[in-house]
Amino acid sequence: MAARDNQGLQIAVILMVMMVVGLGITTGVFYNANLKAQTDAKDANTRAQSESSKSREYLLERNRLKVMIGHTDETTMEEIETQFANDVASFVADENGTPADVQAVNYRKIPVELRNKYATLEQQLATRTAEVNTLTAERDSIRATTTAAIDKAKAEKDAAEAKLQKLTADYQAERQSLQDDQKKVLASKQGIEGQVAQVTAKFAADKKVMEKQIKDLEILVAGLNKVKQDLEPQITDRPDGKIVWSNQREQTVWINLGSQDLLRPQMTFSVFPVGQENLAGAKSKGSIEVTKIHDGHQAEARITSFDVSNPIMPGDTIFTATWTPGHPEKFAIVGYIDIDGDDKDDTDDLRQIIETSGGVVAAYVDDTGSIKGAITPDIRYLILGKRPTDKTSEGSLTSYSQMSEAARGNGIQAIRVDQFLDWAGYVGAEELVRLNAASKLEELEAAAEKEKAGFQKRRPAGNSAF
Repeated sequence: MAARDNQGLQIAVILMVMMVVGLGITTGVFYNANLKAQTDAKDANTRAQSESSKSREYLLERNRLKVMIGHTDETTMEEIETQFANDVASFVADENGTPADVQAVNYRKIPVELRNKYATLEQQLATRTAEVNTLTAERDSIRATTTAAIDKAKAEKDAAEAKLQKLTADYQAERQSLQDDQKKVLASKQGIEGQVAQVTAKFAADKKVMEKQIKDLEILVAGLNKVKQDLEPQITDRPDGKIVWSNQREQTVWINLGSQDLLRPQMTFSVFPVGQENLAGAKSKGSIEVTKIHDGHQAEARITSFDVSNPIMPGDTIFTATWTPGHPEKFAIVGYIDIDGDDKDDTDDLRQIIETSGGVVAAYVDDTGSIKGAITPDIRYLILGKRPTDKTSEGSLTSYSQMSEAARGNGIQAIRVDQFLDWAGYVGAEELVRLNAASKLEELEAAAEKEKAGFQKRRPAGNSAF
């Protein structure tokens, strides 16, 4: 029991000793830390006092600088910067108003800039002063010249006024004399004007009569010249085909045209001598009328007119103005058309002749003088009848002029109606059997057979049976 108590006491002592040792160590550590903290605090206080002293010095220096540049201690840096920018804009900007670079300028450079500007302005002032002196000298010279001129002008003015007074007096005298003469002339003029009025009235009446006569003659001359121009050949026509066989005794020929050439029965052709290629002005030796078409390029025709001394032979050329192999020709008709000499207009008969021969009448003048159809460049001929007069139907003369002018403008040749009928091989209505739209080839053959009274169809055996 006592042993256990001693062990507990020993353990308590040991624990106490350990606690005392730990407490001592802890106390030493905290003492050293406190000593170091006091030392650091003393050093920091010393540095703070030093920095505070420097700050006060810096503040004093800044306030002195503020005063040196014209501000007070209370002026803020923002106000100082704004004032600086305004000073640079006011004193450093160039003459064109371009603002200076604030970053490149300070208050030490501003006086330098002002001095440079002052020197430049002094130089400009000296230059302008010299110019002013020069202009002043010129002004004085001009003033002297002007003064002399004014003095001279005043002298001339005085002389002119004196001369004007003299002339005015002379004028008054002459004017009075002239007024007296005018009274005499006026009395004479009134008598002459009466005579002139009579002569003028007679002259005006005679002038109207003469102008109408001249206008009528000009219209007549223009019409005659137009007809003359229209009747002159302008285009050279060439043959449409040729005679390949001829029987003069039976008045029958064969030609080298047929169905493939769009040839039609009852078409008429003029016959020209062998080798006659240029038909302008050529004289035909006869005429033929197609009676039957045999094939593509062969047809039979009867001789409707010929010259015994110059018979129609193989090789002779044939031509008609109303048709061209392969397509129909277009024509225009104008003027008074009299084919048979009965003093009646035969425009409708001429149209029938052309259309029966395969041609087309594209334009003509009707009984009222109105133009039917139109002149176009594809028309081959303008067929001219007699020129209408002021006694014919109203509008005929105007239509004649309009169609003739349109033909010239489109390059269309004009030919006389007699020349056209000769070229087309027309020999008179009594010698031809006319077709209409309902005519048939069989009827034509029957009529031809009856007319021929015994004519036998046959193929040509040779060049000629004449």
